[in-house]
Amino acid sequence: MLRLVPLLACVMLAACTSQQGPTVIDGSSQQAFERTLDAAKKDVGPRDRIKVEAAIAEYRARTFAKADSREEFQRMVREGLDGLTTPAIAAQFDKDTSRIGGKAADAVFDAKRALNNL
Repeated sequence: MLRLVPLLACVMLAACTSQQGPTVIDGSSQQAFERTLDAAKKDVGPRDRIKVEAAIAEYRARTFAKADSREEFQRMVREGLDGLTTPAIAAQFDKDTSRIGGKAADAVFDAKRALNNL
């Protein structure tokens, strides 16, 4: 019976800690967006965090081209990322880069070097 006490204590402690899963980005307001995006970035390790940052930067650039004002840009970014998690963003980044392949990235770097030499 005494051997069950530590086991019972562990089970009870495990029941008290609830693993909710990754943080969902809330785009309902700018404050909620910034708070949840910061929290969501902590859900992934350093390697995936770089992927998430790259994916979000690319998304912001595409969104910037479509927006007519700062407010519209911020709203479009919030709405576009609303409901996503950083693990899902990193996974999509992996899918996109494997679909595109390294040749496309090399072409972008070649173009960048050519522009820098002008």
